Amino acid sequence: MFIGLCASLSRADLAGSYKSPTALAVSHNGKWVYVANHTANSVSVISTGSGRVEAEIPVGRGPKGMVLSPDNEKLYVALSRDHAVGVVILDQWRFWGSIACGYEPWDLVLSPDGKTLYTSNFISNDISVIDLQNPRARESRRIQVSRTPTQVALSPDGNTLWVNHLLAEQPATDPSQTTFVSEVDLSRGEVIHKHHSPGNMLLNMGLTLAAEAGYVCCVHTRPNFNVTPSQLHQGWVHNNALTLIPIDAQREPVTVLLDNVNSGAANPHDVVMSQDGKTLLVGHRGTHELSVIDMDKLIALLDQSTPDVLAQASANLGFLWTSGDIIRRVPCGGLGPKGLAVCTQSGRVYVANYYSDTVTVLHPETFEVTQTIDLGGPAKMDQVRRGEFLFNDGTTCFQRWLSCTSCHPDARADSVNWDLLNDGMRNPKNAKSLILSWATPPAMSLGVRASMEVAVEKGFLFIQFVKVPENDLEAVRAYLRAAEPIPSPWHRLADGSPDLQAQRGEAVFHKAGCAACHPAPLYTDMEMYDVGTQSSRDFDQHHAFDTPTLIEMYRTGPYLHDGRAASLREVFTVCNPEDRHGRTSHLTDADIDDLVAFLMSL
Repeated sequence: MFIGLCASLSRADLAGSYKSPTALAVSHNGKWVYVANHTANSVSVISTGSGRVEAEIPVGRGPKGMVLSPDNEKLYVALSRDHAVGVVILDQWRFWGSIACGYEPWDLVLSPDGKTLYTSNFISNDISVIDLQNPRARESRRIQVSRTPTQVALSPDGNTLWVNHLLAEQPATDPSQTTFVSEVDLSRGEVIHKHHSPGNMLLNMGLTLAAEAGYVCCVHTRPNFNVTPSQLHQGWVHNNALTLIPIDAQREPVTVLLDNVNSGAANPHDVVMSQDGKTLLVGHRGTHELSVIDMDKLIALLDQSTPDVLAQASANLGFLWTSGDIIRRVPCGGLGPKGLAVCTQSGRVYVANYYSDTVTVLHPETFEVTQTIDLGGPAKMDQVRRGEFLFNDGTTCFQRWLSCTSCHPDARADSVNWDLLNDGMRNPKNAKSLILSWATPPAMSLGVRASMEVAVEKGFLFIQFVKVPENDLEAVRAYLRAAEPIPSPWHRLADGSPDLQAQRGEAVFHKAGCAACHPAPLYTDMEMYDVGTQSSRDFDQHHAFDTPTLIEMYRTGPYLHDGRAASLREVFTVCNPEDRHGRTSHLTDADIDDLVAFLMSL
């Protein structure tokens, strides 16, 4: 469905706002670079000739991924907060309008003929297929995929789509919990294979096709959640990895670590191939640098390694670093690199630095910074912005292995159980979203931290093993106080009110007694209760747990203190046999469907 023009922003509205560049696209003739400014709700137009911003175009809310039409006439932009794809007419630098798609589009890719656009929809867990041949353009179908799709890559023949996934879909109590890369057969409109790493994968971000080498390349974290995070040395808690998936599917994927023995490479976010196809570039938004990988040497190493060696590479910090000049790191020239793009004409590499509000230009051979282009954001970070930066900054951490966002992406949860030392050992708990944590004390499932403010200090001290100055702690606290819930798109009408099913579900919510402990508007009374969820596997020494807020429940699974319920339905049908967590045993299937609809709408 064509939505229409965006009339909410003008160029005057954009003055002085943080830009937060998150994605880039370079024109086919190399003359222009387009920048998606995520928090300014705009696209900047950079002239590569003048090296400065020539225009800033309001486009809609939360722009993320972008892709250019083959004829260089249109720019398609994923508008994550509008659940739509924005269209920019490039010869006029004008926002044309938007096309409705799934919930929270993240990334875009065009078919080789430019007639079909595919979007990965982060919240609705699907791929929108948009027919661009229609004069008004419209979504023609949806392809269901697994949870939280992020970046996508398309085969040269346009028949196969690879899809990254941020979070795992299993319950957190599964010790083999992992996410994967989905392979979608577009002619059949279905997932035909899920490509797993030899080790576990999580927070899959960047994805690119290294066609000449014969691999799909995915960057992600490798959390070691089955151990107690009592130290950080040598990647004890978190590794940062690259997984290579053979396109021919005749071989198994191989995972190699981007960290070395004494230095982590926190938060890999984007990955691209150089112009000549010989170098793979990975942007690390936690350490503000790029990994530069010689693909010929890497492929040679893979070819000469035995299957046993390859199977262990995902845990071998020396695999890339002790086998010749395969990998090195270079500064990106800014803070928080999120988007990378390569000019097919000049070979120059462009880097979108989220917290610097800059685009840096790297030499096509040495990958040294040759130019920095200011996008026009404020010259100095305010307290909230600095707090967000520190939350995502891996250089604060001992040996730079991780940042706060490694377990709390976008201040939310990573779907994993962690056996933190906050409350002793051998009692893993599901990571909690930090949204509204300041308003719903205490913190942690056992309430061992009196408030979010205390938890922030102890998190740096006992997870990142660093004592942070008080002004930095207060900045992170200010960021968490300012981080607002994103209204649910589920079971909501156009005006934001709940639909009929959610309204019926609210009645069930009260009938089952849920509102007694989860009263509106925060949907928590901030008390501890024994609702019968103590683990039977000696993982819980306690039986009472904090009552969490239900706000944003549509995006916070798995559920319960140990993440044992992969879905909301399981909370009521599998995990509440004695009716201690609400009176749900007498509910009909229709009642439970309605209750789930209400909770998904919060």
